[in-house]
Amino acid sequence: MKQFEVPYNLDPEYPEKLLQRPALIPYIDCIYAAAWKDDCENTRFDITYRDNYPKSYEEYVSRIKALLALGIPVCILAQKKANITMIRKYRSLGIHQFILNDDKLAARIKQEYPEVRLTLSITRALTLEELQTGDFSMYDRIVLFHWFARHLDALSQLPAGHQYTMIANSACFHDCKWHDAHWFLHPDNPEAYSKESESICASCTALLAKGKQQSAYIEPEDLGYFDPYVSCYKLVDRYDDTDVIFNNLYSYATRTGSGGKPREYYNL
Repeated sequence: MKQFEVPYNLDPEYPEKLLQRPALIPYIDCIYAAAWKDDCENTRFDITYRDNYPKSYEEYVSRIKALLALGIPVCILAQKKANITMIRKYRSLGIHQFILNDDKLAARIKQEYPEVRLTLSITRALTLEELQTGDFSMYDRIVLFHWFARHLDALSQLPAGHQYTMIANSACFHDCKWHDAHWFLHPDNPEAYSKESESICASCTALLAKGKQQSAYIEPEDLGYFDPYVSCYKLVDRYDDTDVIFNNLYSYATRTGSGGKPREYYNL
């Protein structure tokens, strides 16, 4: 049975709603949450403008502790500008998993905390060639870029010895060239964020208009094509309401959706 990394949207009712759906819990590998906004940089920065975003670090910690109380591993996103001091702070909270994009920091963490599980973020956007030639021994897992969701046959060429994670339900363009500019937007207000995001994504949006196949979305019924190559799947999105997150998990855990695609659909 494949498990899923599931997003946390900072909803205070998230833990209770999950407990109301206990059949989903065995399918959860971990719940991933962005670090506190002042500790490092992460994608989806505009979430910090929302009314339900914690008003203080102390409130943020209380929500993370409520997740930890579920007994499910919590993984902290620390994609850019993280440091070892920050990692130590989260370790003191009981965090044993991090998603990073910094090889030197990952190696430092492994020296200090060899038991910690480290995942290389999708924001690295590694190509097949980079995966074949690079040294990623400091990571326990690597999140594959969206490109691999539409180059299924390339997965058989991935180096052995690594564990790979595939994002299953992303609607992003599978071969986006503008991802860094979009992922790490930090405007001063939500209106500016929306305007800049729309401008950056215009090229991708035009390509996505050609059809769903241009996205990186994998139908729940079709995970079997990818199962031999990945150790775990990741679901998005931290933007979503809690019920949507858990409904998506149910669809992928049970592999039921609106209709599967032939294998060729995933090889553009």
